This record gives sequence, C-alpha cells and structure tokens, in this order.
Amino acid sequence: MDTHLLQDWITIRGTSSVTTVTQLETDYLDASPYQDVMVYVHVQEFSGSAPTINVDTAPLKDESLFSPMFSQNVSVAGNGLLVWKVTLSSRPSVPVARWVRWRATATSGSAWDMTFRIIVAGNSLMA
Repeated sequence: MDTHLLQDWITIRGTSSVTTVTQLETDYLDASPYQDVMVYVHVQEFSGSAPTINVDTAPLKDESLFSPMFSQNVSVAGNGLLVWKVTLSSRPSVPVARWVRWRATATSGSAWDMTFRIIVAGNSLMA
C-alpha cells in the first residue's frame, strides 16, 4: 500500500456567501495506479455551522465528472477524531477513478471554519 498526503494541515473558512471550498486542481491526487483506496480525514477543529467533507473522484479534471466517494459531516465526527472510509474495488458505490480531491460544504448561510488534513492509502493494481 502506498500512502499520499491529499491535503496537509489546512484551515479553510466560509462565509454566508461562500458555502463550498474545493481543493485546488493542482493538488488533486492521481489515483490511476490504485484499484482501491482508504481515506483518513483528521479534523482538528471546526467552528460555526458544521461543514461536510466530501472526497470526490473523476476520470478527468472536469468539474461535471466528479462524484463523491464519501461524505462525512464534521459535527458527527467531532473535533480531533480520525474519520476514515474505505473504498474497495469490488463493491464501491462510486469506484475510485483517476483523480481524487476534497471539497468542504456548509449548508448554513453563516460563517464557518475548519482545520483538517487528509491522507490516502492506495492498494496498487499490480500488488
């Protein structure tokens, strides 16, 4: 298994007019060598309306092609909790494609922030 840092520690903020923050395209993970992945999301803190972290995948870097592999509401996870989700090649609802990214969304129209990191472990196609 190979391990990649999808996102090093980062603090993101949203306002009443900014409810979604998406990872920069230059930081997407190329997951083409992997048949399945384990995603670890470590939330250090959040405030305001509880955001949801989505880990999306797509075969191309085209916004319309991205689908969430999983979503986690931060208020359920709690501060400092390590949240993980396994996406297996045999029975995924959305299988891992070439590109993987994160996206954070808050449903409320109020200010919010969150500090987190995401680690991805990939199981190689050649293993």
